[in-house]
Amino acid sequence: GNKEVAMSEGDLDIFNKIVSFRDKITYIRENPSYKSGEFTTVDSAIWYLDATLNMSHAFISWETLAGFYYDSVFVTVPKVNGVVNYTDLAAAYIELKQKVANVCVEAPGSEKELYIATLTEKEDTGNSITIKADATIGSRSTPPDHHPFYEGWYYGDWAGDCAGTPRYIGFADACTQLRDKTNLNRGLYIDDAQMLYVSTPGEEPYETLYSEDPAFDNPDDPIEEDNYYEHLLVYQKELWGYHDCIEEDEMNWYYHKLRNVIYLMVPDNQSHWPNAYGKTFIEIKEQYVPETGEGTWGTKDNLLQIIRHQYKVEYRYGLFVGDASEPESIVEN
Repeated sequence: GNKEVAMSEGDLDIFNKIVSFRDKITYIRENPSYKSGEFTTVDSAIWYLDATLNMSHAFISWETLAGFYYDSVFVTVPKVNGVVNYTDLAAAYIELKQKVANVCVEAPGSEKELYIATLTEKEDTGNSITIKADATIGSRSTPPDHHPFYEGWYYGDWAGDCAGTPRYIGFADACTQLRDKTNLNRGLYIDDAQMLYVSTPGEEPYETLYSEDPAFDNPDDPIEEDNYYEHLLVYQKELWGYHDCIEEDEMNWYYHKLRNVIYLMVPDNQSHWPNAYGKTFIEIKEQYVPETGEGTWGTKDNLLQIIRHQYKVEYRYGLFVGDASEPESIVEN
C-alpha cells in the first residue's frame, strides 16, 4: 500500500488500451449520433468489456470481502462480417453495466459491491454473439482468525454439517465451506492494492483442481490409506473405509493445504496448470455445471469408498495501475 511499483512497458500498453476503449465508448454514449466506423474481433470485444468493467467498478483490492453472491447476466452484440462494431460494443457495455448493477442491488446484505465479473462467450450465431458475465458481489467485513473452523462438516454434495445427532441436511458442507473460507481470507495473503486483474483475449481463466490428481498426493504422509491426510485436497479414505464427517482439526488442515495449493503450487507449475502459471488467485468459483462435470463440489463414491472434492479456480494476470485503479460503485455510477 505504501510502496511504489513501476509499470512495465507491456503493463502500460495494456492499461492504455483499456483507458482508450473506455474513453471511446464514453464518447459514443455521450454523442449518440456519432458513428465511429471502428471494428474489433470477438475475442477482443469480450476482453475489452471484461477489463473495462473490472477496472472501472470491481472492488477486488479495495477491502477484504466476507460474503459473496453469484449470478449471471447476458448481453448480445451484433456481428458484421465476423467482427464487432464499436458503436454496438458501446451499447453492449452500457447494457452489461446496468445488468451487473441490478445483480448488486438484488444481492442480499448491505455494504456490497462488485467483486469481479468474468466474461465468456456463450453463443455465436454468425450474426451475433451472446456474452455471459458471471458477476460476483461481495459484502465487506473483517475475516476470521488464521484457523477458521470450529466445527466439523459433512463430506460434500451440500449434505449439511456434522454438529449434533442425528446428522441433518443443511445448506453447506465441507467443500463449500472450504471454498468460502478460502475466498473470504484471500486478502490476508495477497497484497494487491491498486491491482487490476486481466486475461488475454480468448484465454480460459480457470483451472479445475481434482482431489484425485496424483500431483496432490501429500508427500509428508508416506503411509497410504492410514488417515485423512493422503491428499492435499479432500480425498478421504482409510484402510477400513471412508468417513462422512470431516472433523474440526481436519477442516483447518485442509484449509491451509488448499491455500498452499492455490497460492504456491499451482501458479508455479506451468506444465501441469498453464492457465494459472505466473498469475494471481482470484477466487474459487461456486458454479457447478452438471453437463461438463466442472465447478466446485464434493462427492462420495460408495463403490470405491472414497470422498472426493474438486475446485474450479480462477487465476488472472495482475497489472499494477496505481491511483487509476480506484473503482466507482457499480450501483451509483
